[in-house]
Amino acid sequence: MADLIQPSFSAGEMSPATFARVDLARYYTGLRTCRNFVVLPEGGVQNRAGLEFTAEVKDSSVFTRLVPFQYSTQQTYVLEFGNQYIRFVSEGGQVTSGGTVYEIASPYTTADLSALQFTQSADVLTLVHPSYAPRELKRLGATNWTLTEISFEPDISAPSGLTAAARSGGSDATSNYEYRITAVSSFASGSVESWPSNTATVDSWDSLPGATLSWTAVSGADHYNVYKNKSSGVFGYIGKATTNAFTDINITPDADKTVPVGYNPFDNANYPSTVGYFQQRMVFAASSSQPQTIWMSRTSDFHNFGYSDPSRDDDGIEITLASREVNQIRHLVSLRELLALTSGAEWSITAADESGVTPDSISAIPQSYVGTNSVIPAVYGNTALYVQARGGKLATLAYNYVADGFVAQDVSVLSSHLMRGYTLDDMAFTLAPNGVVWIVRNDGALLGFTFMADQQVYAWHRHDTDGVFESVASVPEGDEDVLYAIVKRTINGVTKRYIERMASRQLTKYGSGDYAYDRAFFVDCGLTYDGRQEGTATLTGGTDWKYPNPLTLTTSASVFTSAMVGRSVMLYGGGTDDTIGDVLVAKITAYSSATSVTVEPQTIVPDSLQGVSATRWGLAATTISGLGHLEGKTVSILADGDVMPQDVVSSGSITLDSPVLVAHIGLPITADFETLDITMQNNQAFLANKKRINGVTVLCQESRGLFAGSDADHLYEFKQRATENYGEPITLLTGRAEIPVSCDWNDAGRMFIRQSDPLPLTILGVIPNVQAGG
Repeated sequence: MADLIQPSFSAGEMSPATFARVDLARYYTGLRTCRNFVVLPEGGVQNRAGLEFTAEVKDSSVFTRLVPFQYSTQQTYVLEFGNQYIRFVSEGGQVTSGGTVYEIASPYTTADLSALQFTQSADVLTLVHPSYAPRELKRLGATNWTLTEISFEPDISAPSGLTAAARSGGSDATSNYEYRITAVSSFASGSVESWPSNTATVDSWDSLPGATLSWTAVSGADHYNVYKNKSSGVFGYIGKATTNAFTDINITPDADKTVPVGYNPFDNANYPSTVGYFQQRMVFAASSSQPQTIWMSRTSDFHNFGYSDPSRDDDGIEITLASREVNQIRHLVSLRELLALTSGAEWSITAADESGVTPDSISAIPQSYVGTNSVIPAVYGNTALYVQARGGKLATLAYNYVADGFVAQDVSVLSSHLMRGYTLDDMAFTLAPNGVVWIVRNDGALLGFTFMADQQVYAWHRHDTDGVFESVASVPEGDEDVLYAIVKRTINGVTKRYIERMASRQLTKYGSGDYAYDRAFFVDCGLTYDGRQEGTATLTGGTDWKYPNPLTLTTSASVFTSAMVGRSVMLYGGGTDDTIGDVLVAKITAYSSATSVTVEPQTIVPDSLQGVSATRWGLAATTISGLGHLEGKTVSILADGDVMPQDVVSSGSITLDSPVLVAHIGLPITADFETLDITMQNNQAFLANKKRINGVTVLCQESRGLFAGSDADHLYEFKQRATENYGEPITLLTGRAEIPVSCDWNDAGRMFIRQSDPLPLTILGVIPNVQAGG
């Protein structure tokens, strides 16, 4: 008989094809089942947070897509792209204007949404689709957004009305000179140079060569560059002017600095299908007619793809990947080099030297021959995570100093059962707090992949709900990255598509102990009733302080109305940062003012609330309404830290047996955890022995509601209540949970743990007590 600890689950859920691979070190940190649990970077697992209901999409009958938009570290949005419209979600709520949901028109139909790609710089989101001219979505204000086609010209206009006259006083024969002018914006505006003006021709005196030039001034111009063609056919630079006039005194043109040539590579509906940024250039790629071509804008002039002859370092760049097959470029990822991920290979685009990418120093080198599909890759550190073109696999592409290049690695091979036979349709990455890639599978399952390469954490987990996931997006909110999802559900026989937001899993962020239940959101498509009020509430006028002694409740802020007679208030007294303390429910029997009512205590008033101001108090409720989005559904309920019996939503509401102050209500989540067959690294033949598990110790953190056993049909509850006061919820456990389980002999010796209540469960390790036979 021995206690065998599994102290880490950093390999996540492993494929059945690996169940005999006791030769792998990852076998001893793997799981047979990891359903609705998230593997932590530290090695433990915790049941995933629930999904908060945000809103129904505009048209639930058709596919809708989510796109992230980060305006600043404090202001982020999730964009709802539907059939020819865009709506906006921020901090878990829809953006409204004048009481209605704010939206703008877009050209993209439902059929276009899957192929839509984007990149962002500051408050501008650039959108591309092979059937539409590239567009920019700009945020001018919370309810002021514009979507416009990009004009592929410099941000400053070309001068017009250029005229040239021979210098006065000359004689003898004439020479023919040609001139062009460009406008240059200020340094603060990026020193952008315009396309050239019209050409002005002059017959110049041989005895007094040159010309006097004038043109119409350009708004926003800091200065003007002047170019001259002196019989060579090349317009070379001859100087700059700070006004709209210039005199050429026979200046020799600089043939190495020539006038730019205007160029729009996307004329004639030659629209790109992917976009990105690299080394201060905007980069487009893969039009329908040129699927292997990349176009880079001029440096810091994102709409200008002009060039010069001979070329200049900041000119626009056009390069076509030469390969044996026509492999369409599907994504552009900017790391230390620009990665062009194609349908059949991965290329790095970089400078041939250390000076940066220029028209004369650009190099395209294939890195691997794997190929990618249409799902937009995620980036973590200096690593790209992308879905392979075939076989439904996730791969990483990271720079390797030994190979001096980017090396592809399949990170799904040991969990291939989660992807084999499926396609992967969408992906989002939440860096904080746990570094998880979320992937939508074509059957509506949500896969999670916890990734921390330097700690050898490559852990898969799978998630489900009463519905199917269709789209995901991640944006930072506060100090966390928040996952939003569109989930298709059937409500009362009708298809609904809801935008839902994954709740925070940091229970003790604003307090510890029982206060963590305020943040313990472990239901899907859920809402929260929160009756807590600001300020203080004080009970006075007591004699014996017992039911039905009428008391006066006075508050520091206006709260009450006459319609609240018959409702209940709840007060907490004597608590600390770690405990709730005493709890009292009192019924309002008479209204005096907005700050004073008569109440009837339902139990003895504890000393901590007799004439003592309560800072934690509020209006309790027994009927919770506003649940029409879950009509007819059976919901789980966590009320003031206690699990209530499940109920069915009827007429948009549920009725509880007793009043509650804070309640989380939504669809149940079942989280399952199952170890692999028990064996020992130093005795791998132990796998073949008969085994009996006599009990298990689960190392927990901030947990409650633990059931464990040998399988899903033989589960035993960990009896957790200890020293809590009456009416106080059970304290979350951080420590050891010792559970006796059934003692049957079998070949596996596995442990199964389930959380089916809306409560937190974090498992740091399991220690089964194992008895082995022959």
